[in-house]
Amino acid sequence: MKIIKQKTKTLTTRNNGRSADAISPNFIYGCLGGCMKSYCYVGRYNHDKVYINENRDDICHSIDKWIANQPWPKVPNQCDPERYTIDIGCSTDVALMSKHYNWQSVFDFFNYSGKMKSTFATKYPTRFSIDEYDLVPGKHRIRVSLMPQVYSDILEPGTDKISDRIDCIPKLQEKMEVHINFSPIVYVGGWLDEYRKLFEEIKSKEIDVKCECIFLTYNKIQHERNDEQVNELLWRPDIQESKDSQYAPDNIRYQYKLKSNMVKQFTELYMEYFNPLNIRYIF
Repeated sequence: MKIIKQKTKTLTTRNNGRSADAISPNFIYGCLGGCMKSYCYVGRYNHDKVYINENRDDICHSIDKWIANQPWPKVPNQCDPERYTIDIGCSTDVALMSKHYNWQSVFDFFNYSGKMKSTFATKYPTRFSIDEYDLVPGKHRIRVSLMPQVYSDILEPGTDKISDRIDCIPKLQEKMEVHINFSPIVYVGGWLDEYRKLFEEIKSKEIDVKCECIFLTYNKIQHERNDEQVNELLWRPDIQESKDSQYAPDNIRYQYKLKSNMVKQFTELYMEYFNPLNIRYIF
């Protein structure tokens, strides 16, 4: 993987409304993570390079411009009831790439703002040493990505073990807000049995936090690049359909009516273990 240092010219903070209120321009575009060769959407067009964008001040200025155009006080929503959440790791894994960027300077930008909090998802919480960072309480959210280990072994090789990710949550909660990111949810035979095991493990650790639930969105470019074992889990043309989005053409998702039933089944199983109000969104 080639690492390139540059100054990004893509300086637009984009509305989101799901994982966060908005997505910042990329501090890093690309990742060294183990899911890059399976489902990670970053790998659709950039699977062999990591761009380190050194013009941090320009990126932060873009976020400030976005915030200046939002009403205050904030109208509460599922992203956050009080502050605007800005995803700073949409195209990378901040925890894994912690040694490749001055993240403290980014966290300070949020530490000193009364209107915002940072957020990012990670499959490497063991690599995020919170004691190394100055993090103002209430200003930072980490979303720990979880899936059944049997799927993670195939789709996310080299990432933190799922049990280790779960074990990290109480420690992270000492300095950050923690949510769970159930993503991607993959539909295969026995999938609910595997998620039951996962929910039981989370419950056994007395972890009860908000979550986001995202069923697999796939892409034909990734399908052509993936190996047979990965495609056995992800490639289901009998129940998938192509759907373009504002971010990319040729996305592949589960058929709408079928996914509605998947969402229902997943939610009913989740309710056996946790408060359904914990689910921020599911699609």
